[in-house]
Amino acid sequence: NDVLAVVTTAHSSNSSAPRSVVRSSSSASSSASTQDKYFYRDKLVFDPDVYINNPSYSDFLFKVGSSEIRLSGIVLAANSSFIHYKIHSEKCKRLDVSTLELDVEQVKDMVRPLYNGRLSLNSRNLLSFLMFSTLFEFQWIFDCCLVYFTEHINPELVFDFLELGLRSQNTCMESYQVVMGLCSKYLEEGNNMHFTCTHIKECNKVKKLTRDLVEFLCHVNSHNTIDVLSLVLLWLKLDSSHMDLVPSLLDSFDFADVFKQSEELGEAFFTHIISGDYSAEVRMRIMNLSFQSSKHVRGKGRSGSG
Repeated sequence: NDVLAVVTTAHSSNSSAPRSVVRSSSSASSSASTQDKYFYRDKLVFDPDVYINNPSYSDFLFKVGSSEIRLSGIVLAANSSFIHYKIHSEKCKRLDVSTLELDVEQVKDMVRPLYNGRLSLNSRNLLSFLMFSTLFEFQWIFDCCLVYFTEHINPELVFDFLELGLRSQNTCMESYQVVMGLCSKYLEEGNNMHFTCTHIKECNKVKKLTRDLVEFLCHVNSHNTIDVLSLVLLWLKLDSSHMDLVPSLLDSFDFADVFKQSEELGEAFFTHIISGDYSAEVRMRIMNLSFQSSKHVRGKGRSGSG
């Protein structure tokens, strides 16, 4: 569902806005005669598209590939301290937004809230707005994105967010770091990693897993070792081209703990590696890990029973 965030604009008491669209509030004050009274317009008072790409109101350019969007430098500067600095200190008149990998219409969707203060967020545009607001320091849009993410996060959203977020690593590092931080925090809480891994398997998304995404999940597996390892095993069985990643993946798991929680899964993982077309070095390492892990578990069992 879309969530609409409305940033209202303060007007003086003699505002010419129709009464039907004006609401007021009073500030706390010990003296009723000196308290301020504020009026706000709740409804859309103009169409941003009247001003976007209008030469009469535009003195700044956003370059989108081979195209350009004409915008108001005042509007941009009022929303971004970064652009304010670029305009007033560097006399900048143009910024290239091509790194966001958005088309012209998508960039227009990004800038409309800067004109009318109305931001509509959903799971499809959330990452784009987050990248846009991070890159150009539109702080209020960035804050709204964080609120939306926090209130609507679930296994499906976190998977989609990770998938898209990892792609932004080379285009917007700041946004990438924010996305990874949010997802890490979510996955490390409670049973969220279990629910996310279950969602990936039950919704047939294992084939959509990329190497970067698997490495990320392994990095934050924490106490959800079994869930992540079972997902990795499915992923390796589906695509043998990832065999070269196995040595680094082995360092992500405590196989003594794996055997302790599920000896069946541990044996299944090791059997897959040993019987697969892996290098002799990897197979030997797996055999040693298997022996050490199962020996550790048997030893714990005997000491416990003794």
